[in-house]
Amino acid sequence: MEKAALNVRKLGFKVIVPQPSHIRHGHKPAELKNKYDLKTLTRWEGEGAFSHLENIRKSDLVYIFNKNSYLGPAVTVEIGFALALKKIILSYSKIKDITITNFISRVLPPQRLNSYLMKLYNV
Repeated sequence: MEKAALNVRKLGFKVIVPQPSHIRHGHKPAELKNKYDLKTLTRWEGEGAFSHLENIRKSDLVYIFNKNSYLGPAVTVEIGFALALKKIILSYSKIKDITITNFISRVLPPQRLNSYLMKLYNV
């Protein structure tokens, strides 16, 4: 994601790349689970999810980096949120869910993203 973001930044766009959850994807998530109670960990996960939604609110468009067509539940929520805010939604690869495909403006691999953005924003 960072490599694709770097290429888009070179065009002058501001790019927000969500950071993975330190609870689920941290270096030692088992240690966190042993150190903190479930209520605390759940609160932190929620705070992280809300920060992703706030980033979507600040954005002009959303690029779903769904390598291998995978969409998890959190990304599905983010797509719904972006849709409610009338954001343009692009995806890295084709989405298998027939309903969600209706909400994706275009499927673009990262190497075609820059040229699409340049046309879209007259850069």
